[in-house]
Amino acid sequence: MDNSKHFADPRDDESKVEIVDLPPMDEQGRSQSSLWLEQRLLRMQRTMGSHTRLWRLSSVCLLLVLCLLIVGFVVNDVRALLVAKRSPVSTFVFPTRSHFNPLTVLHTSQPDASSQDHQGLVTSLVWSPDGKRFASGGSDGTVLVRELSSKTELRYRGHKDEILGLAWSPDSQEIVSVGRDATVQVWNATTGETSWTYINSLVVYSVAWSPDGRFLAFGDDSSQVQIWNIQTRQKVGTLVGHLGAVLRIAWSPDGQLLATASMDFTVRIWSFTSKKTLFTFANHGDVIPVVAWSPKGTLLASGSYDTTVQIWQINGRLVLDYQNHTDAVYDLAWSPDGQRIVSVGADGTVQVWQVATGLPIIVYLVDATSVAWSPDGHYILVGGKTGIVTFWNI
Repeated sequence: MDNSKHFADPRDDESKVEIVDLPPMDEQGRSQSSLWLEQRLLRMQRTMGSHTRLWRLSSVCLLLVLCLLIVGFVVNDVRALLVAKRSPVSTFVFPTRSHFNPLTVLHTSQPDASSQDHQGLVTSLVWSPDGKRFASGGSDGTVLVRELSSKTELRYRGHKDEILGLAWSPDSQEIVSVGRDATVQVWNATTGETSWTYINSLVVYSVAWSPDGRFLAFGDDSSQVQIWNIQTRQKVGTLVGHLGAVLRIAWSPDGQLLATASMDFTVRIWSFTSKKTLFTFANHGDVIPVVAWSPKGTLLASGSYDTTVQIWQINGRLVLDYQNHTDAVYDLAWSPDGQRIVSVGADGTVQVWQVATGLPIIVYLVDATSVAWSPDGHYILVGGKTGIVTFWNI
């Protein structure tokens, strides 16, 4: 009697699946059943050709799968123990998205140095290109320049309201500062003497100095970016296209492109020569306060109030979507070698993570608003909500 039944596969009118009822098997009948199964298989191959597939999971395979699962659980427990032993003070499991490493270490250790630099928020942090000094701007309307070797400092008080952006000249001799008082001020970083002041009609949120030292670009509440020749004090162009205030401007390392981040939820890439938009990146779902070029100028990183940091190519192809922050991202910086990024957010964390994998390396519990990575790669500067600037040896 033929115990087999045929059913049509709805995905293929010509394919068939044969369900085979095996005869009962006693202790002495294993060899007979094997012979019967072999005969049935030959018959199925002749009648059904290439459509026949046979799935068989033996008790040995099942046992092997169970063993692998047990080994996996043991390995995870060992990894968790090893990670916990790396923290000098205390460790916690950091809540991450499913595609990121769930064993991030949170450090509550103290920074290498800290100082009360401003009354109120630290709104901007920038290292000098030669790595010898840094400048911090605050909501108190002052800019503090500190030299690391001699511990000397200069406090610039030329603004009448909150500092919103800072940039060093490429030779590390001058600083340009912009703020809520609608002014752009260029001044000597050693003496504090002002060499140029431009009074804008609207609040100026961002500023950047070209790599060759010849041009300044600043963005204001009009959603436009003005470009000025710093040597001739002449305006040479305007970037028009954003629909909201421009919160950050970054020149590419070769000086040929500019990246701008805006309150309109987009980042734009501009040609410096034509002053035209080359690409608009619109993958974020909220305000974008920061954008930064990688050291080689091949990638961009943008941080948003949507809690993500996104790394992408200049043609708009998304390379990585970092989702380890649980609240708005305020600021970020690349390591000099381009292998890591540090990002700070409203979730009270400073996160250092790998660019290639998106895996967190270390997370500091700091209520920060701004961050900068030293040119030699050794230190991270973190500006806080209480006006304190801290040094972390990375």
